[in-house]
Amino acid sequence: MNRRRPDARAAAQPRSSLMEKSPVATNLARSVVTTHPGPPGVSVNDTSWVDAAGAPSRVKRAVLLAALVLGCSSSDPADVVGRFDGGVVTAEDLHREASRLPPLLRARFETEAGRRDMVGAIVDKRLLAREARRRKLHEDPEIRRELEELEERLAIQALLAAEEKARGSASDAELRAWYDSHGAELAQPERLRVRRVLAKVDPGASRSDRERARERAERFAGRLRAGERFEAVAVSGDGPERARGGDLGLIGRGDGKDARLESAAFELPAVGARSPVIELTDGFAVLELIERRPGRVPSFEEARGEVSNRLVPQLKRKAFDELLSRLRRDADVEFPSLAGPR
Repeated sequence: MNRRRPDARAAAQPRSSLMEKSPVATNLARSVVTTHPGPPGVSVNDTSWVDAAGAPSRVKRAVLLAALVLGCSSSDPADVVGRFDGGVVTAEDLHREASRLPPLLRARFETEAGRRDMVGAIVDKRLLAREARRRKLHEDPEIRRELEELEERLAIQALLAAEEKARGSASDAELRAWYDSHGAELAQPERLRVRRVLAKVDPGASRSDRERARERAERFAGRLRAGERFEAVAVSGDGPERARGGDLGLIGRGDGKDARLESAAFELPAVGARSPVIELTDGFAVLELIERRPGRVPSFEEARGEVSNRLVPQLKRKAFDELLSRLRRDADVEFPSLAGPR
């Protein structure tokens, strides 16, 4: 079988040219570094792998580490989608790399051309890793130390995931116990549903304009006293609520709405009661109370989801603290004086 060998001229292109012609390689590099972050101070956007002569410049630790750890995996299933001297790329490799990319970029690889582009980027990554090993860059003490740190971080992540799985979700008894002792925190305050008919006027309007708005609101009040339905009068008013028959929806104390509106609404004694013409931030209005919902604590079944959302993170943190405390105790940890030289 004749295999196409890499074009030596392409290999010698400046870095900027390589990255412009292979944006997928750039994004693969970024996705790997994001998934397996390097040491502090290394930018995820740094993709300067090679210098103008095509040879490695000062090795960018995060990219090289990712290539050394992830770039040389071998697989031999039947679903091979790419080959190169010494290795293959499988459909599983392709899926794994695509899953690391942002959703918008991932959509590019739904076409055959896009998938071919990604396979080429995977091959490039593995060739870079192989070249790094050929030059024995992985034997550099600093690289080996950072590989150990990367392995340590991944192992800790796996340990915490295993502890979380072993802990399981909160039991029904734990949820109920939290609800019994913290249920008051879930209390829903009293809320009112009101509607209004508004004669709008700007806050900075002249005295005469404000007086005309008040007179208009008084006419609305007169129509209501004459027996006209509130919804019909509200259509003649201003504000977006006019399309809903004046319905402002539910309001509670301290909701951030107009404080004068809130105060007037909570003074209404019963459903169906109406206010006199009142001055609000945006004009003059008449209010009517449609519904009063007393404050209440939801039942356990109603609040189960919220209880779980609050309790589970606490249980996870407690389990982590207990694990760390046990490990420190078993390791006989001590902290010598950290004071600097005098």
